[in-house]
Amino acid sequence: VLRSEWIKTRSLRSTWITLAALALVIVGFGVLAAMAAGGDITTPTGGPPAVAGRGGPMNTVLAGANVAVLLVAVFGSVVGAREFASGMIRTTFAAVPRRLPVLWSKLLTFVAVVLPVTLVGLIAVFFAGMAVLDRAGAATLTWSDDGVVRTLFGHAYYLVGLGVIGLALGVMLRGTAAAIGTTIGAVLFLPALATALLPSDWSAVLKYLPSNAGNAFSALTTTGDVLTPWQGFAVFTGWVVLAVVGAVVTLVRRDA
Repeated sequence: VLRSEWIKTRSLRSTWITLAALALVIVGFGVLAAMAAGGDITTPTGGPPAVAGRGGPMNTVLAGANVAVLLVAVFGSVVGAREFASGMIRTTFAAVPRRLPVLWSKLLTFVAVVLPVTLVGLIAVFFAGMAVLDRAGAATLTWSDDGVVRTLFGHAYYLVGLGVIGLALGVMLRGTAAAIGTTIGAVLFLPALATALLPSDWSAVLKYLPSNAGNAFSALTTTGDVLTPWQGFAVFTGWVVLAVVGAVVTLVRRDA
């Protein structure tokens, strides 16, 4: 079953286009943000963009990771829902009547292709972006600085975890558009919107939402009443597990 899912994944041109776009976004946007912060890119008035370098050198070089979140979420949703949307899942379940091995194989192949690209891209943009900032005389960080390794690996885990949530939602909702909309809207944008609009009294609840929990362990520094990195890691992992459990229950109980 795993070999079958791997063939499905590698034989689609969209898989490699998505992975290439993911690497390009992470590295390209990060290097551009570093160039803007260092003054290599200027506005028509002659100065760097106003947002350049905001949040410190780590936030600058990881600017592309914020866009990569959308790519990974969409990719995971498509992987989970596309066979249901096309009706080909009936053929798959005819070959694998127990069904759950199909889900495990989809998850494994997804992580196997996304995690290396994400992790290598984050490490590459860290060194490339810091080199650009250092050449411009701006503040930089080194690999051995406190929190750097945790932030890079935390971003990789957060990106892959969101993709897994999207894949699980795709299996549950069985529609590409519904899965993408739910993953991006409910998992990514709704927590940020609720944090911005709801009173501060809600902070004790909002910090347990997926994106806020992910930020607790993927950000170099945090402000306000947030979870510790390990608490954020545990909460976010809980959301990933919950999504997968939901996919398992739906897969077993519903007809194809």
